[in-house]
Amino acid sequence: MFVFLGVFYLILIFFPHESIQQQPLPYTFGYRSSFKFHQPCTINLLISAPHGGNATPSDVPNRTQGCLRMSGPNAGNCTWFYNDTCVDGTRCNATTVKDAQSDEFAENVANELNRTWGYKPSVIIAKWSRKKVDFNREINEATFNHPEAIAAYQGYHSFIDQSINQINATFGRGLLIDIHGHGDGNYTMVGYLLTGAQLNRDNLNTLSVTTSIEPLCGSNRNECIRGNSSFGTALERNGLDVVYPSLANPKPGSIDFLSGGYITSNYISRINAIQTELPNWMRTANNRLDNARKYAQAIVDYMQTNHLLRSSSTR
Repeated sequence: MFVFLGVFYLILIFFPHESIQQQPLPYTFGYRSSFKFHQPCTINLLISAPHGGNATPSDVPNRTQGCLRMSGPNAGNCTWFYNDTCVDGTRCNATTVKDAQSDEFAENVANELNRTWGYKPSVIIAKWSRKKVDFNREINEATFNHPEAIAAYQGYHSFIDQSINQINATFGRGLLIDIHGHGDGNYTMVGYLLTGAQLNRDNLNTLSVTTSIEPLCGSNRNECIRGNSSFGTALERNGLDVVYPSLANPKPGSIDFLSGGYITSNYISRINAIQTELPNWMRTANNRLDNARKYAQAIVDYMQTNHLLRSSSTR
């Protein structure tokens, strides 16, 4: 008995980063296992995690450097081709940093929604490394125009498109949450397509820009972005420390604020969308499952507060 417990304890010590999950939802793999997805949904929620993948298929070239053109119709812009010799320009770098364990975190959030409330969101999680395809960029930069990367990318976004169609047809409206990670500090950034400079203003209602949750804001952006009903406030009230923007922390100040990427911006004509950039401790610490529970509770609180939550049993 003591030998068995000792072996089990050693396993826990030497495998600290194994996924911690409860009530797992069933998943199906997409094109060449470049992503996995869960569908159909029983709640008007779509969760995406595009930057946590590890797989590196050898026949797909790494996304390393594009070409900053010096002349021609693309002068001054980077173009992205895997076989570009770039003789008429200089190299520009692609971003390939992995958001460590953001995939596991997203899956645990979905599992918690199912375990606690019986809510089954649509979920899509990248399995290929960002070095091979970046599902949160426009297609050229995302794939370097390689046919296998293009096929994976199109599969990922086809699922998002179909999920939004299902949510709108079944529930009328919904929410897309794109989960990312950052390593710049111990705070969370909630992206609504507003820059840090814009969020640092006193009055958000005077901004001549479109947020990613415009239907929820109505005439009061100050409230929906950083007031009592904001997602940042819901995260903080559930014990997830400092969040920008929120009621307690309305302005990000001088931090390098990440306002939302391609996934957040591309679908806002059809669904409310939010990007969250989570700090390392939230995604990777030993209590990361508890953090996922708090995040799931914040989603439910936020959707209820904004009269957005609809499920197949309550609509």
